[in-house]
Formats: sequence, C-alpha cells, structure tokens
Amino acid sequence: MERNPAKKAPNLISICFSSLLLTSVACDIDNPINAADDVEVTVRVSTVDYTGSTFSRLFPDSAELHRIASAFNTNYSEQRRAILLQRMISKVSELGKDEEIMERILGAVACKTSRAYILPTLAEKAKCAGHEAWLVQFTYGLGGPSFGHYKCFAFSIPNLDTLHYSSGR
Repeated sequence: MERNPAKKAPNLISICFSSLLLTSVACDIDNPINAADDVEVTVRVSTVDYTGSTFSRLFPDSAELHRIASAFNTNYSEQRRAILLQRMISKVSELGKDEEIMERILGAVACKTSRAYILPTLAEKAKCAGHEAWLVQFTYGLGGPSFGHYKCFAFSIPNLDTLHYSSGR
C-alpha cells in the first residue's frame, strides 16, 4: 500500500512543534519565574515641601513596604537585592537626579552591606523644611530576611543630614 506524501507533512510539522513546545516547557520548569525578580522600588520626584508632621503622617507608605516585603520574604537572595538596588539607581538616573547621592544614602543605611537584611521600598526627591531632600523608606528584617520593620529618612542634599527619621514595625 502506497502512502500519500502530502499526509506525512502535517504529522512531521506537528511532531516538530510538539517537541519545541515540550522543550520550552521543560526549560520553564527548571527556571521558574520569580515575582521578586520583577519588583522595583518606587522612585519619584515631587514638589511637596514636607514638614515634620506631614513626614510622620505620610511615611511609611504601607503599600510600598508591603509590596517589597512580600516579594522578598520567601524569595530573598543577595543577588536579587543587588538587582533591586541597581534598578533603583537606574530610575534615579532616568529622572535626571544624581546617582552618587543615592549611592551614598544606600551606603549610609547599610543597604549595600552583605547580609544586612534591609531593602529600599520608596524614594522621593522633594523638599523637607525648605531643604532639597531625598525621602527614603526601607524595610528590614532582624537577623534574617523576614521583612516587617521599617525605617524612614529625610536626607538633605548634598550633605545627607538627617532632617526627619521614623522607624517601627
């Protein structure tokens, strides 16, 4: 019995497509997508001139704290933290602000220290008591990557004097 060559072509294409699909699915199983890889620190510029009372009322921003903490509580690694920090610095640069100042802020609060479980969650370039400032909030864990505490700072620019500070859980 002679086979029709036209009928073989669709089966061959189907087999190739299926094998390609299975290969890509197998690759995804070995390297699952992680929500922490996509999370980014909110960086913004505003015209607000914060006072001590407005700073205390608006910081911490609970939604931003929770968003970052949730992404890292069960998926923490030094590599992910480094990526988060680099993305934050890139956003500062994209807004036309001085990266070096933000690098100094991150260094001052130990964000760049290995095994210091502290992550930035929000950075806002604004004014504070009439001074140019960066308002930055962080979430941190005590002795491990269980993020539930916070620190909020208003740093003057360029000296990084602490204009306001709050912390808690």
